[in-house]
Amino acid sequence: MCTMPTKRIMLANRSRLLREMLQHVLTKAENLEVVQEPPDPETLSAALQRFDPEWVILSPPLSSEEQNWIDAFVEVHPLVGFMFLSPANGGITINGKGSQHGDRFNPSLKEFIHLLEHDLQHS
Repeated sequence: MCTMPTKRIMLANRSRLLREMLQHVLTKAENLEVVQEPPDPETLSAALQRFDPEWVILSPPLSSEEQNWIDAFVEVHPLVGFMFLSPANGGITINGKGSQHGDRFNPSLKEFIHLLEHDLQHS
């Protein structure tokens, strides 16, 4: 039986409540591991280099400086996906992982977990 490799997830949301909810949900998934929760955007760069996650989950709004930094990071590290959770806009937006800049989805919780586990091979 072939098992899927564990995907490392970094939670970089400013909202403590959202981070705790995501941590609770993601720790129940077999193939996902939350590796770090940087407390602020200033520590994100060092945490990315140290933990080498497959996904970084953030919440907008981001400053233009933060968005420019993420865009530049994705160009150099295309295998790292940045997922922006936007409850106000009813979905998620993805940068990296082969997505077009700003691919938007409105997944169920089950689809969200599947997307993290299988990257953009959603169906």
